[in-house]
Amino acid sequence: MIKYFINKEIDSKVNQWTIEFLIFSAGFKAKKVNKLKPDVNFYYGNDIGEIEIVKKALIIKYQKNISEKLNIDNQNLLQKNEIDFDIISSTKLFLTDEIHNNLAISDFDIHNRLKFNSSYQNNNSFGSTPIVNYYVMLLTKCIEDKLKLKSYALYPKKYKSVIILSHDVDEPFRYAILKDFNSRISNLKSTNKIKYCWLSLRKKLRKILLKGEESYLNFEQIIKTEMKYGFNSTFFFSSKSKFDKKSNFVFDNSYDVSWSDFENIFSLINTKGFEVGLHSSYNSPDELSNFISEKNRLEKYAKRKILGNRQHFWNLGPHSKNTLKMHQEAGLEYDSSLAFNDSPGYRNNVALPYHPFNNQNKTSIKTLQIPNFIMDTNLITNNTINEKNILEKAIHLIQELEKSKGVASLNWHVRMAYPNDPKLAIYGKTYINILKHLSSKKDIWVTSFENYYKWYCERRNSIEALK
Repeated sequence: MIKYFINKEIDSKVNQWTIEFLIFSAGFKAKKVNKLKPDVNFYYGNDIGEIEIVKKALIIKYQKNISEKLNIDNQNLLQKNEIDFDIISSTKLFLTDEIHNNLAISDFDIHNRLKFNSSYQNNNSFGSTPIVNYYVMLLTKCIEDKLKLKSYALYPKKYKSVIILSHDVDEPFRYAILKDFNSRISNLKSTNKIKYCWLSLRKKLRKILLKGEESYLNFEQIIKTEMKYGFNSTFFFSSKSKFDKKSNFVFDNSYDVSWSDFENIFSLINTKGFEVGLHSSYNSPDELSNFISEKNRLEKYAKRKILGNRQHFWNLGPHSKNTLKMHQEAGLEYDSSLAFNDSPGYRNNVALPYHPFNNQNKTSIKTLQIPNFIMDTNLITNNTINEKNILEKAIHLIQELEKSKGVASLNWHVRMAYPNDPKLAIYGKTYINILKHLSSKKDIWVTSFENYYKWYCERRNSIEALK
């Protein structure tokens, strides 16, 4: 067990949260002690007298203005045998996103997502490196060497990293907007009625000229291909369409999970051991009731408990921490909505799960945040790009995840995860090539969010049971 003590000058809930994240991720049980005794084996502070009392402990010295001297050199971190910088404040800056506190509104897009070009990661040229993971690896090494404790494994069996396969279900029916036209138009405001008529006309013309009515409907092919390699994945469904009250007509999906078309799809996903998750609506951050009603509705039609969520468009609203808190209040066990939309990489510089810190009530949010690192449209930004080059880029990102012993999600939309549609074929071919590559990587556990979350809970319970 790690008994940690924080000097009273810097003792705070957020520092406790950061230390406990690091110690737990390193594979040890953490216990805060408020009275300094010689048996304290982890000390954070600068008091010389206190350090003398616990001189056999692992000492982390506090540094002011850490953002000006952050250690973001992963190779240097791998070579270190001691912690000679403020690993606590460094981790806190990234996980709380304080590193981006002084950005302007223009650094975010219309969907409240941080632009990669404005990020600390891009400005310091380490977008594909989850630097917090290297802090955890260094801490693990130092605890094992100095305190002679054995860490609890990050992953089951002999896996060294995890890639979670996931699919946002955006418009799986190519012409869904044409269905139930008369009943749907009656629910819309006047301005949206005009837009709907125009969109429907365009879709009708495309249907006549291009056909391909089922070219986006790739559930069977995706499941079959992933099962071929012993993998499974999570499908995130919208349970509120653009025609429902309080929805966003421009950005929300057109389909309705109550349609009979989905009965066989949900049955296939459930019987094959795959997962259904919630793809919460664009306006869901407006109020808690949205998450509750959308989760309940999806559970009704999918005929299963919904554990996790991903925001549509990665849109967490203008106050992301409030949205993350609503995830907890809605009973969601995990979320995977923190990501860069315009580039691969790690939004909060971490490829490990964590419970975000709620600065309002100074506690952690119970809903687990699981990072993303690649999405189809931020890996492939040009349809004419060479397939070989795309795969090499994906393999490089996967190798970086392996080096950091990380866990992160790969997000490939259903309509793009199999080469049925000619215009989207490059995405489908790339996804299949990535699966082939992953099948050769025996140290990587490729699975669904549900399976990984079950392991996370098992690991957490085992660590908490340690003495």
